[in-house]
Amino acid sequence: MKYLFRYIKPYLLVVMLIFVFTFIQVQTELALPDYMADIVTDGIQYAGITETIPSAITAKDMNEILLFTEDDEQILNQYTLIKKGNKAIVNNKEVEFKDDVYVLADNFEDISSIIETPIVYTYICHQQNFDVNSVDVSSIEASLVGLEDNYASMAKLYIGQLYKNVGLNCETIQTNYILMAGLKMLGIAAISVVAQLFTTYLATKTAAKIATKMRKEVFEKVESFSSSEFSKFSTSSLITRTGNDVTKAQQLIQMMLRMMLMAPMMGLTAVFKVSQYPGVSWLLIVAICIIVSAMIVLAVFAVPKFEIIQKLVDKINSITREYLDGMLVIRAFNSQKQEEEKFDETNKEFRKIDRFVSHIMNIMGPVMTLVLNGLTVAITWFAAKQIDMDVMSIGDMMAFSQYAMHVVMSFMFVTVMFFMIPRSLVSIRRIEEVINTKNTILDVDNPETLPIENGVLSFNNVTFRYPGASEAVLENINFEANPGETVAFIGSTGSGKSTIIKLIPRLFDVSEGSITYCGHDIRKVKQSDLHNKIGYATQKAILFTGDIKSNIEFGRQISEQDLNEAIDISQSRNILEENAEGVNTPITQGGSNVSGGQKQRISIARTLADKKNIYIFDDSFSALDYATDKKLRSELNNLISKTKSTVLIVAQRISTIKNADKIIVLDEGKIVGQGTYKELLANCNVYQQIAYSQLSKEELA
Repeated sequence: MKYLFRYIKPYLLVVMLIFVFTFIQVQTELALPDYMADIVTDGIQYAGITETIPSAITAKDMNEILLFTEDDEQILNQYTLIKKGNKAIVNNKEVEFKDDVYVLADNFEDISSIIETPIVYTYICHQQNFDVNSVDVSSIEASLVGLEDNYASMAKLYIGQLYKNVGLNCETIQTNYILMAGLKMLGIAAISVVAQLFTTYLATKTAAKIATKMRKEVFEKVESFSSSEFSKFSTSSLITRTGNDVTKAQQLIQMMLRMMLMAPMMGLTAVFKVSQYPGVSWLLIVAICIIVSAMIVLAVFAVPKFEIIQKLVDKINSITREYLDGMLVIRAFNSQKQEEEKFDETNKEFRKIDRFVSHIMNIMGPVMTLVLNGLTVAITWFAAKQIDMDVMSIGDMMAFSQYAMHVVMSFMFVTVMFFMIPRSLVSIRRIEEVINTKNTILDVDNPETLPIENGVLSFNNVTFRYPGASEAVLENINFEANPGETVAFIGSTGSGKSTIIKLIPRLFDVSEGSITYCGHDIRKVKQSDLHNKIGYATQKAILFTGDIKSNIEFGRQISEQDLNEAIDISQSRNILEENAEGVNTPITQGGSNVSGGQKQRISIARTLADKKNIYIFDDSFSALDYATDKKLRSELNNLISKTKSTVLIVAQRISTIKNADKIIVLDEGKIVGQGTYKELLANCNVYQQIAYSQLSKEELA
């Protein structure tokens, strides 16, 4: 998680905004159940009456109420007596009275504490058919045993009757109350929706930006890898880490910015609201305990499987990539069945574990549904008893039910995060593993500067071992390549030819000795400066999606003259002539729509298009026919004579390197011969064996 927060840190201001909008969303959403409760309770049950002090009351009703209090004067001081037939403003509406009516003064004092009980007593008298003038107060109080907390509710019910006696339209009062409360709910809901939209937008955008940065860092890190680092990760694994793993990290960030902020805020606020209903709040505690227990049990079984799943995704990608790359070979050897079985074995293992985890996680769905439905039934059951005892209103029951659902849903969000975080953390660790891989080949702090002119390339007692290996692949390699020279390397398979070549651009660093260019140890110059001096045609010709021109230019600014010269030297002109689009002929991924020889020629043209001091051809002529090979070498010799570039060629064919200025013969990592074709043919047994195996006596002569 610490690694993930490094990416989130630059967006702290956005996170704060998301927090603010989430807070607004939570508060507005949790305000709605209260308004709903008010509509049900005050709007429907109490007909829109919210006050416990009547705004208007007939003189007759006032006299009945005053019978049950000794604070007559204090109550009457808050009212103005309006005689029959006169008009007055009541509840913002002018009313003409048919009886003498007391109207509440504009600047009245709060007398609810002294008028509420008399109103309730009067209400009970009318409900129980008691004579108001002669009733025994103890009889009224006996009827109110256990209902002491509901005086306000009973007062509202009677005030509605008092308003009818005054001549007020109670239906209008009720309708206006419900409409106003409904409009407030709509306004609050609109604010909630806007806050949610902003939160979702900011969270999605931030997560996408972080994922883009993360994917870019992984890609750039992989670009900086030497061959040593590449050996630690398979190609399929790097593809999975760049794609699948980064996507999982993006999903986690998005969920964190939404759910991990909202769920605790929603849950805690809803718990506070629920605590206002102590009679039924224990039901929620039971539900939460069930959910938490289920989470713990499921996590024990599911979480350890997440890393196994990601490794199996790597394996499936590796098998799939291998199958697609080697499809023609597989068909040629009729081994589709064996490959299918190999893929099926891994696929079934992945399916087994993934299905197990899915089943485990899917159990939470029925558990949550059971808890939600069970909680709803339990709330209805126990709240009904509270309503029956007049301890809770129907609106309060509905509000409590809504708050309880919010609490449970918050825990449901936490459950989702609980399973998502471990799975995503596996992906994040895999990304972190790539980015934190230390490069073994680095630039020095104060690099030396290479001259513009070409110079001598020298191997000085070079020994090389692969990282972690005890035996040397190359031992005591000594030779010089001068400007304008062609130096060729030949030897049996595994003799170290390609390894020597890879040491020059520092794909590996020497274990002992040194390689100097223009008198500078190549380890003491910037890699970018060194690479700018080298044109490299790899052993495997690789083309990229695009066209012939884009593959030759390869992101560089190449003049039309240099482009055509590279095409002519590499003998690629006939490829253009065979296609109407010419240099714009499309190239599919990996160059699958051209032959091996055509790929090599385009790859050679790419190497020659940008003028370099050193050209390296690592067995790059192997797919060319002899005639094309001969023409290409002739054109290459002409280029060298003009540019005085150094050419290094690794080859298996004697004919390719026959005219080289210097031929170096390798055997088991050691130089066993060095000289011209004729010198080696006369003095080097290894070279003789290679030559005799390829050429006739006439050709050797």
